[in-house]
Amino acid sequence: MNIQNAKKRKVVIADDDDASRAILTFILEEEGWEVKEAKDGKEAVEKTIDEEPDLLILDNRMPELTGAEVYHKLQLQGIKLAVILATGYGELESLATSLGISYFISKPFDIPELLIMIESAYANSLTENQSFR
Repeated sequence: MNIQNAKKRKVVIADDDDASRAILTFILEEEGWEVKEAKDGKEAVEKTIDEEPDLLILDNRMPELTGAEVYHKLQLQGIKLAVILATGYGELESLATSLGISYFISKPFDIPELLIMIESAYANSLTENQSFR
C-alpha cells in the first residue's frame, strides 16, 4: 500500500486537562493520526460535527457537557463513530455500558493499552461499516 495515497486517520481528543490532550496529541501524531483537540464538551460536539473524525477519545468529566452528554448529543444527530470513553473517576465500565460504548479506559492512561484500544476501536468501526453519518 502506498502510504502517500492513504487517507490520514483523524481523531478528536476531548479533554479539559491540557496536559492529557498534549500528551495524547503528541503520541497519536507520532502514530500517524491527524489530531484535533477539544477542551470542553461543547467544543467536543462542534469539532466532531465539523471534522468528521474516525475516532473520538472522550473524557467524561469536562465543563459545558460531560462525555456522556456529548455522546448522547452525537447519537441524537445520527453520528456514529468509534468512541473511547476515558475518566479517572467513578464507575467507568458501568457508565460506558449504559451508554453503549464498548471501549473505555481509566486515567491515567496506560499508553500501550490505549494504543491497542485505539487500533481495535478503529478497526472494529471499519468492519461494522460505521460511517460518520
